Amino acid sequence: MTDLINFAKENLSLEPHDKRDVFLILCSINFLNAMIKKNEYKDVIHYGVIKPRVSRLFEQCIEDNTLVDEFFFNQKERCAYIRSYGLQFSFHNIQESNLIKEFIESSQNHVLSWDGIRLQPIAEELFQMACGLKDGSVLEKDLVSFVKSLKERTAEGA
Repeated sequence: MTDLINFAKENLSLEPHDKRDVFLILCSINFLNAMIKKNEYKDVIHYGVIKPRVSRLFEQCIEDNTLVDEFFFNQKERCAYIRSYGLQFSFHNIQESNLIKEFIESSQNHVLSWDGIRLQPIAEELFQMACGLKDGSVLEKDLVSFVKSLKERTAEGA
């Protein structure tokens, strides 16, 4: 597991050029967020690495909104939401740069509701899929099918 954690940490330094890059970064962050909650990994992962990367990724979405499906910031919840390949990732208490603050107050910030799908319980599976999508071993259509199935299971209460 430590090797996966280290690989996820390496992905935080990626500069996103397309949706696959962003999805890999999001899944890496989600995976690290899930692992940091486990006692055996608290010495390996720190929020000080994760939170600034979320802020930078949110800024990159503001600068190039073609990188993701949608993104918004719910000021009441102090939560950034980024949707990629149909999955809605949420991150609380990120650092708010001037660019993010301007976005929050702008007409481009269309606050929506949370989908209700918890991604941390499936963080490792998502991370593996994102790696596969990036290296070509997972096809985009397979990811789309997975997301559709996940949404259907969630709607059914599974």
